[in-house]
Amino acid sequence: MDTIQSRDRYGVGLGPDARWSAAILLLALACPGAALAQDVDISGYYEHTLQLLRGKGGKTDLIDASKLRVDLSSGLGSSIEFRANVNFLAYHSDLEQDIAPYLPDAVVRDLEAAGFPTTYTMEGSRTWLDNAFLSWTSGGLSVRAGKQQLSWGPAYSFNPTDLFHRKDPLDPTYEKEGVAALRMDYRWGIGGQVSVITAPRGDFESSGYAVRLGTHLSSIGYDVAFTAHQVEDTTGLDPSTLLPVRQRRRAQGIELSGALLGTGVWLEGNYNQMELEEDFARVAFGMDYTTVGGTYLMGEALYNGRAERQNPYPTHDWLSGLYYGEPVGRWWILTGARRDMSALTATELYLFSSPDGSFALNPRFEASIAQNADLLLFGGFTFGTEDGVYPPGLTFLVARATVYF
Repeated sequence: MDTIQSRDRYGVGLGPDARWSAAILLLALACPGAALAQDVDISGYYEHTLQLLRGKGGKTDLIDASKLRVDLSSGLGSSIEFRANVNFLAYHSDLEQDIAPYLPDAVVRDLEAAGFPTTYTMEGSRTWLDNAFLSWTSGGLSVRAGKQQLSWGPAYSFNPTDLFHRKDPLDPTYEKEGVAALRMDYRWGIGGQVSVITAPRGDFESSGYAVRLGTHLSSIGYDVAFTAHQVEDTTGLDPSTLLPVRQRRRAQGIELSGALLGTGVWLEGNYNQMELEEDFARVAFGMDYTTVGGTYLMGEALYNGRAERQNPYPTHDWLSGLYYGEPVGRWWILTGARRDMSALTATELYLFSSPDGSFALNPRFEASIAQNADLLLFGGFTFGTEDGVYPPGLTFLVARATVYF
């Protein structure tokens, strides 16, 4: 929810003009008669988040934030629909944050030597149009225009075939900001689908393009898809200047998901052809299983050919991880378990590990505390090798309460 994490996978800030979102919301709320005439549904939620961060040397930060999301939807006919949501976010805590306690000492020294500040100031408040799109459907064909979700891939912690969004591995299910795009989907049979996406930028060359062709192979019971992207990428940083490198990126990928001997399995990966840096491959593969007693078990591994093989990892990789969610290190392995304690509560425990000998423990607790209210508690605790993917001695705890209307 902070400024550093409010960028898309292109590395381009997604913050739209707040006047547009405010105008849409005010129009809906100030004209109830018009809303009823057009059958506009209004819903949403209020969310309060407390986040405690503890870095090296006992440095502790508390981030206190409130978020209001208002969802608007309207059926404009039998085949046309409009959906949008506006987010209002306000911080109630100290806006200045220091990232030095959460980075390896060598990285902090490099930043100081290069004259880069290790502190940043978050926006005190932010209003943005998260998603707003018009969709038309006829038979198996659908066309959607506007700011929307473009997520692909079956993997849990990181999606190599998704070049339009970023995901927080410790909170991977949290909503992602939409991308302005024109999307066409055509579906047929069981699992058959072709998707074509154009995400316009300043000009034709800097715009993003993607195609996905998927189907269900009934002979083996697997869903399979092939993907292709061409985007302008700025998620890599120049090692000498630590500034974003703007380059064309072409990627060809594959998705595969199904079951093997009663165990769910999935694979997702792509090969990335880069204009300026070396080409690389990324692959995520995993499996899950639910025991007779109802305990959900899962494991997933990510191979990241873009990163260095061994630590200490370079400063530009650490900054790419902070700014754009790029993985630090060549591998990580995730194992986890989930258990429903009752119909209203569940506990989860995940462990991230790296071959460099560093680890991150991620416990979670979810509860429905009322008919329209949820509570989520989760955290992260790192231990192991110094200068690893997960620098030891770091702690973060998050409490998030959500009330829906």
